[in-house]
Amino acid sequence: MKGQRPITTIKLFSAKALAKSGTADSEPVDLREMAQNYDFSVEYTTTGTGTTKIEYLLCSTKDGTYIDAGTDIGATLAAGHDILPFASGEPELAPFMKIRITEDGTENPVAVTLYLNVQ
Repeated sequence: MKGQRPITTIKLFSAKALAKSGTADSEPVDLREMAQNYDFSVEYTTTGTGTTKIEYLLCSTKDGTYIDAGTDIGATLAAGHDILPFASGEPELAPFMKIRITEDGTENPVAVTLYLNVQ
């Protein structure tokens, strides 16, 4: 339909294994050329018996220092599959984003597959 913006989906992690308290950052996502209606979500699948936290980090340059810029997207996520929206009004405006996944500190590993959706 006329006037609607497409959804861009980017696979950031594919069955990424995280040990106890392990952390992984995605490659930078360049938001500068994406048509945005300021709607962001992540679709994730986790396996294993640990729990996972998902957060976003922002930076003004691709190779700069990424900062934890806002509310966690999800925390204490058990094994499963879901789509989580970003909090209202987030993320803050920035040209580059990374998604960080963390095993929440239980003694059990997890594996995470994650997609970023932007409209």
